[in-house]
Amino acid sequence: MTQLTNDTRALIPVFNEYGEAETLVYQPDGIHRMKGAPMQLLEHACLYYGSSIQGRIEAARHVLGPHRKTPVVMDWHADAVFFPTIAKESPDCAWINFQHVTDIKPGANGTHIQFLTGESVQVNVSDHTVSRQKQRSIEISYAFQKRFHGSTLKQT
Repeated sequence: MTQLTNDTRALIPVFNEYGEAETLVYQPDGIHRMKGAPMQLLEHACLYYGSSIQGRIEAARHVLGPHRKTPVVMDWHADAVFFPTIAKESPDCAWINFQHVTDIKPGANGTHIQFLTGESVQVNVSDHTVSRQKQRSIEISYAFQKRFHGSTLKQT
């Protein structure tokens, strides 16, 4: 299995010829098609880094307040924060790592999200929703980085 890291750009849901959930995982070495829904892959990654996805969501809500479509801090260094495009329970929910997003543009059938690599994906939500989700991801990333990295700074 390809391990999700802070270099993973996006988890895009697709379905095979039998209607089974699979995910297009955008990695530095290419796009990999993996068995399972994006939510399942993200759950495995969160567990790998020490907590369940539900625990990560609860921690984020503690900082951001009660919101739907809560971003998930995949690892405690706050290096990889993925935001859902729609309700996480939906089979059509894509997860985007905000750090790799360079541009968000409305398209004919949703929103085009461009990454640092020049690649882009299209999601079936408004550009306003994607921008808001990216902003919330920035907020949670900053809050956790401040807690983890700021607490090690010595005052003189």
